[in-house]
Amino acid sequence: MDRLEASQIFSDENQTQTQSFCDGKKSTRRKSLVNKANEFQVDTTELNVLDDITLKAIMNTTGNISCHWSFKNSRIPCNMKNNTLYSQVTSFTILQIRERHSGVYSLTVKNGNRNWTINFKVVVRAKPKKPKLTMTRMPPMLHCTTENYFVPQLSWRLKCTSSSLIPADKHHESIGSFGVTRLTKLINAINQDIGCCCASNIQGSECSSLHILDLNTTADNRSSVTYVYLKVGDPFLIECRALYRNYKFKIFWKNDTKAGNTTEVLKEQNALSRRDGYRRQEFVFINSVSLKDSGSYTCSSTQHPSKTINLMVFAEGFINSSTVNEVYSIGKDEDFCFEAKLNAFPLIRCQWYFSKTVFPCEPTNLFGNSFSARFCDHGHKPGIYELFAENEEAEFQTSFTLYIKTKPSLTLSMTKTHISCMSTSHPSARLNWTKCTGELCTEGEPVTEGIQTDQSGGEEFGSNITTSVLDTRTMVGGFVMRCCAENVIGSTCKETFLPEQDMKFLQSSFYITAGIFIPSTILLIIFIFYRYKKHPGYEGQLQMIHQIGSSENEYHYVDFSQVSYDVKWEFPRENLELGNVLGSGAFGKVIEATAYGISKVDVPVKVAVKMLKEKCESSEKDALMSELKMMIHMGNHENIVNLLGACTHSGPVYLIFEYCCYGDLLNYLRNNREKFHRTLTDVFTLNNFSFYHNLHNDPQLRYDSGNFLQNGSYIPINRKTGTDTFSHTSEHDLLFSENELTSPSNSAVYQNTNKYEDDDLHVLTFEDLLSFSYQVAKGMEFLTSQSCIHRDLAARNVLVTHGKVAKICDFGLARDIMQDSNYVIRGNARLPVKWMAPESLFEGSYTTRSDVWSYGILLWEIFSLGVNPYPGIQVDSNFYKLIKSGFKMEQPFYATEAIYNVIQSCWALDPGKRLTFSDLVSIFEKHLADAEVALYHNNMECKCNSNYKNLPINSQKSVLNQSASSLNGNILLDQDIKD
Repeated sequence: MDRLEASQIFSDENQTQTQSFCDGKKSTRRKSLVNKANEFQVDTTELNVLDDITLKAIMNTTGNISCHWSFKNSRIPCNMKNNTLYSQVTSFTILQIRERHSGVYSLTVKNGNRNWTINFKVVVRAKPKKPKLTMTRMPPMLHCTTENYFVPQLSWRLKCTSSSLIPADKHHESIGSFGVTRLTKLINAINQDIGCCCASNIQGSECSSLHILDLNTTADNRSSVTYVYLKVGDPFLIECRALYRNYKFKIFWKNDTKAGNTTEVLKEQNALSRRDGYRRQEFVFINSVSLKDSGSYTCSSTQHPSKTINLMVFAEGFINSSTVNEVYSIGKDEDFCFEAKLNAFPLIRCQWYFSKTVFPCEPTNLFGNSFSARFCDHGHKPGIYELFAENEEAEFQTSFTLYIKTKPSLTLSMTKTHISCMSTSHPSARLNWTKCTGELCTEGEPVTEGIQTDQSGGEEFGSNITTSVLDTRTMVGGFVMRCCAENVIGSTCKETFLPEQDMKFLQSSFYITAGIFIPSTILLIIFIFYRYKKHPGYEGQLQMIHQIGSSENEYHYVDFSQVSYDVKWEFPRENLELGNVLGSGAFGKVIEATAYGISKVDVPVKVAVKMLKEKCESSEKDALMSELKMMIHMGNHENIVNLLGACTHSGPVYLIFEYCCYGDLLNYLRNNREKFHRTLTDVFTLNNFSFYHNLHNDPQLRYDSGNFLQNGSYIPINRKTGTDTFSHTSEHDLLFSENELTSPSNSAVYQNTNKYEDDDLHVLTFEDLLSFSYQVAKGMEFLTSQSCIHRDLAARNVLVTHGKVAKICDFGLARDIMQDSNYVIRGNARLPVKWMAPESLFEGSYTTRSDVWSYGILLWEIFSLGVNPYPGIQVDSNFYKLIKSGFKMEQPFYATEAIYNVIQSCWALDPGKRLTFSDLVSIFEKHLADAEVALYHNNMECKCNSNYKNLPINSQKSVLNQSASSLNGNILLDQDIKD
């Protein structure tokens, strides 16, 4: 290796700085940084919390190089790229760095028999950690300890808000690895007015209070209970004090914690001569609290009212909030503040982001562990504002969209044949034309013919441009034309004089123009038809809408092409290792990949990467970028395939999504038909309570003469009153033919894996079908709340992952609709007509109500275990007549009457009479609850089974608890099993 160079490139307030380091062969100053042979130390880099940093090394060599990055106990392989003819480069990026990311990052390089190591030292600037207070029994000393990467100041104070300092009795200081400084100050606990210990540096300060109950104070008697929230392992100190000459004094607590176990009691009653009597002190201290220490600690005496501290101990930190992706529209002069209410522990640290700028955030404590984070300094600038909050163990991020309502601005321009009127505003303006009859245009007649109107997004976020063009070629002229723009804020009008027209000149111009325009138009139409027949443009099915009227049909799709891309979602391309293709189609493909550091620095995560084909149009790339920005704006949900990051620089656009190990729901249902059981109780009964090890290969569970697959065809179970029985069926009983059982061989689908995890059980039950229905309804309820419509909701567009979690997706990019028989030519497009609502099919109207219709078809797919909708019916003119007449499919075989009623409610011809997704969530929530209760009682009845009774008691518990946990419920059965 001839030479090795390293650098740390980091972003600090949108400024890029670079520090370079060479191996020492040409620099004496840098030779002093060499720790030992072939080991180099790059200068320490200091960053602020949430900055981004890239560690980069360039290796000039002609040999083969292997390398890896190391941090603490993690090891990540390098991705090498050619830099020049004789050099290669590797880099490692950390996005939104945290304090826990401080330390030494090592790059180990191997070339033949030679090894090199480069150490990058990264330090994150932050406030000192909250001081930890502890106490010793004898002598009674209070210890205050803090540590930080920058030397903090530590002080005892009378109050946290006071500048009055108390001198410490002892002081200890030590310096650990990476420059971490640890300070401890001790003070005598007796006869001292101590309230607080504070640690501070240039980044800020953190204080810890000694909890004091002063029985002499009366100002807070109305609220004599103090609430304290701690985490397991935190110290808890109480001082109780009072002034009186003769009294008895004690501390006790309600949670029956025994002294000598986790609680130590220090009783030192020292008299201090004062003018108003004597002071008495007593302490309770717990150096490390546990969950059982929660409770009330009350201090009382014979002469004073009691006072209480209510302690609540949490097992771990958390941040919760009901504030998610709020959208606001305000006027230019309207007072408005963003506000997020959070429940969190420990104390949160937060920041606001807008347009790549960081704004301070000071959370206000509302009560207990409830906080409010407000932001008012937005300057009425429209856009997407983000709030980031974190504490020691949790993170929270949400966004707020701000639209500024504006009065329309108006621009008029005129040519010989047209007058153009353009308005910019939010919300969109309505334009109308008037032919004036007077000079002042106080009177006139409206013009409605020869007008062409178009809408598009403006340069400013949320603004809409409405353009109206009036054809004046048929007008004589000699009068004033007025154009007016109006929205809810106000109206604006402008006028222009239309001169008299030379009709002969206009006629000859018209014929000349027509002679040129008509042939050109014909050629252009032929070209467009040929091109788009060969390669139609890509457009994602999932769209966000903006209502422009009172009706659900009055909307337009939100144009995200004008929205700036949030670079915080950018993921280093070199940290992405692409794998097998999961699905491919006419426009692109989805590839399985491994992302290093997308969630945590030291954790590789399996992901799905969505990309366009190599030779894509610029319009398709713009559509994919708009989809990326829409997913960022929409936010995350458990039942949506969530966006994890993106690669948009230095190569093709990659959208990185969650990986769903079981593939699409349609194939999941079809592949598990032979393993379907009405309940888990049936599985236990059939298999003598030991199905876990032999169910997957048990030939008896295939029901070859029963209800599933036989010679490639579907054979239904005969229905009888109250029971389901198995019987042979004749050929005319088949619901569908073999080619309807599977997806077309040339259709791109998200491939299902054959290996299912043990924790998901190798069975499919009726409760699972209810769970899938509930989860999809939850996901669609979330999309509806974000003003999103799916337009292609079907089982093929729902993925399944660990825990039988269902996630809605839109992988239309990787599906070849030209070859997929589910997509039928309708007009000039291929549409999934069997899943479409009548208003979408015949009027081109897509709303959340049309998504409910598609959800009803999806329910039919679920409760038929993947049967193609409308079996045996061809999509032709008769099919469209059936839909218009209100035809509904019969009850799917595995659905109950109640479920079928829900499905039918989704298929109401009047969209306003269909259920909403919130209604559907509530309905399936109740069905799941009823199923859990039924399973509980069925399992109790199973105790009578002789095989069950002969099982050891622990095996009985295991069987019943495993069956209950399969519903993701909280049924606890152990207490019902007696020896």
